[in-house]
Amino acid sequence: MSYRRGADFERQLVRYLREHGGEAVRVAGSGGAVDVVGYAPAMGHVAVECKVRRDDRLYVEKDEIEGLTTFAKRFRAEPLIAWKPPHVRTGLPLNAVLFPPDLMEERERTYVIDLETALEEGIDASRLVTRPLDHYRR
Repeated sequence: MSYRRGADFERQLVRYLREHGGEAVRVAGSGGAVDVVGYAPAMGHVAVECKVRRDDRLYVEKDEIEGLTTFAKRFRAEPLIAWKPPHVRTGLPLNAVLFPPDLMEERERTYVIDLETALEEGIDASRLVTRPLDHYRR
């Protein structure tokens, strides 16, 4: 993924949350555990790792997932991954799906999720700002 595409997606997510009653900040040039930290009354605190990938499977290194979940736990935030597959029109706001890392399948050095699973079990950004996260928990 190019830096520019990823940074643009992060900015879009921040703008979307702000326009829908939330607040968010981008952790610019983070190269770290999270890309966006946000809050909205209906969702609480979230720590988001943004991914733009052209494949139908998203692979995330284990250390990235561990960093995200550790950061989120320390800040009492919900860890989420926001995946924007630019080759597919999802019909969702931002053309992106959000989901907790525990939806991903653990492999030897990575976690993986396919686009179909992410779309079926993920969180629609519009619902994220209008419904509590507990609504999505199993």
